Amino acid sequence: MMKVFAIISYCDTDEKIDVLVRNINLIREKFPEYKIAHQANYPLSDKIQRMSDMYFYEDLNFTGKDKWIYYWNIIANPEHTQTYFKKRFFYSILDTGFSVFQQIKAITKYLMNDYDWMMLINYDTSVEEIRIEDYNKYYDGIFHYFPDHKAVSLIIMGINPQVFYSKVAINFTYENWMKVERTNQLNEERFLDMINESGIKYFGYDYKISDKISNEPDYLKPNAPQNEYFTNYLLYYHDNHFEIYLWGLLKEIRNITLKIDGMFIYLKNENEFGAFECEVDYYAAIVDIKIVQINEIYTTVPLKIKKGYSTRDI
Repeated sequence: MMKVFAIISYCDTDEKIDVLVRNINLIREKFPEYKIAHQANYPLSDKIQRMSDMYFYEDLNFTGKDKWIYYWNIIANPEHTQTYFKKRFFYSILDTGFSVFQQIKAITKYLMNDYDWMMLINYDTSVEEIRIEDYNKYYDGIFHYFPDHKAVSLIIMGINPQVFYSKVAINFTYENWMKVERTNQLNEERFLDMINESGIKYFGYDYKISDKISNEPDYLKPNAPQNEYFTNYLLYYHDNHFEIYLWGLLKEIRNITLKIDGMFIYLKNENEFGAFECEVDYYAAIVDIKIVQINEIYTTVPLKIKKGYSTRDI
């Protein structure tokens, strides 16, 4: 069969570029029988372009009205029927997930008429861990499950490009990606849903191929630094004010004192549902922030501002 390694990349830092270059060289060494095709969502130098047999550049980063995708959450009190806060929380991220789908769709379309089999990897996939014999089975697609089998990895897959494009990738539309029933799913869960809906014949492995650059998602419910008062918090700053929310309280919190870049601010609890919340006008940039007192008891709990978060009244 005509076989090709297809790489998708978004390499906007020197570290990412270094990983991409090492992986291309490693593919040449380990799998000399494969051609290399590369789809880039971020422009790269002529030298890097020439490292592949085929190079496609197309900016497929989805641009909505505000360039953001919002993931909403209501933080509930498990001991009561009401929520902790009279707010709906969201975190927003630049639309990287949908853009990855568009890259997969685009490079599959480019290659499907010339190749019978395609190894598709993200630029930072651990090529060292790939055993090519694992992808020689006769299926339309070979994927790697997440541990709960509710999702499959987007960083590596072996696919029949003609079948995959016509039955799976063709459905990588924004309307499908953002269906109401998908809005609380990980991108990898949405991907598995679309594979199952397509009816293609596929095989899933239970072992994981790792990536070389792990960008951990910034989830809405961050665990607090170890302390004896609360287990979760959210702190963000925007429009000349910041909001702070503490929940999962281990003890009653009536008030806290913050130290913000050397200045102390005393805050009283405005929440009546077993959590802590307070909104404060603040007109300076925040570099360093920590809790230094809880209920007049000295402590030290460092905090991080969560960028891209906001709230809305329920």
